[in-house]
Amino acid sequence: MKKFISIAMALTLCCSCITIASAADATTLTTTVPDATYTLNIPADQEIPFGATETDIGSVTVTEAAGFAEGKDLRVTLTYDGSFSADDVSTSIPYTINKAAMQSSTIGGPSDAPIKYPVSSGDYLVFKGYYNGSVAEGFAIDADGYNVTNKHLEVVILSEDWGKALAGDYSSTITFTAEVVVSES
Repeated sequence: MKKFISIAMALTLCCSCITIASAADATTLTTTVPDATYTLNIPADQEIPFGATETDIGSVTVTEAAGFAEGKDLRVTLTYDGSFSADDVSTSIPYTINKAAMQSSTIGGPSDAPIKYPVSSGDYLVFKGYYNGSVAEGFAIDADGYNVTNKHLEVVILSEDWGKALAGDYSSTITFTAEVVVSES
């Protein structure tokens, strides 16, 4: 009987080792990152006054943003052909776009001098992501030593280009394409 109990205990000990070895197999961890959501607000269709050399066409802003973070931004690409054209007219009116803002010095207080940066077709505006899940309402403008506010876009047409245009109804389209990206800086 002692022999039988010894064999039974030895088998029990072997089985318990097998159970421990198979219990240390693997653990799978999973997570889901939800889509970022936002509302992109772009300037409305508008008339550019004849002869105007700089025309504010409005702001590009982001509202109702969620699912962003520091390091996850919204990038809005501007695409445009750079000239107004008209049916049945042989001339065009070239233009450029600037992103512009009023500035206030971090050292000396407010300044009335606007800062302007050209935006070529294919360039983009970046709305920085925040740790609370939202993004900056206005796009970033680089300006050393200045806090930038009142961000907007403006159309710039040289006076000489207005002078070369024949009579007609001209138009041009700016396309805004948004995508969520990892921060570049």
